[in-house]
Amino acid sequence: MPLEIKENRGVYKILGEVTAQHVGTLGAYFDSILEKNDSFMVNLEDVTVLDSAAAHFFEKLYRKSAELNKVVALIGRQNDNVLETMNTTKTKYILSPDRI
Repeated sequence: MPLEIKENRGVYKILGEVTAQHVGTLGAYFDSILEKNDSFMVNLEDVTVLDSAAAHFFEKLYRKSAELNKVVALIGRQNDNVLETMNTTKTKYILSPDRI
C-alpha cells in the first residue's frame, strides 16, 4: 500500500507503509508543517509497516519540535505494527499516551 497522508484540523493521519524510502519526503513535508504550526498531531494508527529508519525519523521529528519549542503529538500505541518497531528501536517514548 502506498504512503498517504490525510490532514484534518491539524491531525496528519498516515496510511500505508512508512519505510526508509519515504523518510526524505516525510522530512520535507513535516519541516514545512513545523515552520507554520506551533503544534500538530501525527496519527500512526493506520500505518501497515513501519521500519527502523522511519521510527528514527519520527524520533528526530519529535526532538526537532522540542528544540524549536513546538509540540508534535504522535499517536499510535494501539497499532501493533508501530509499537513493535518502536520497542525494538527504543523510540516508543515519543508516542503519546492518549488516543484520539
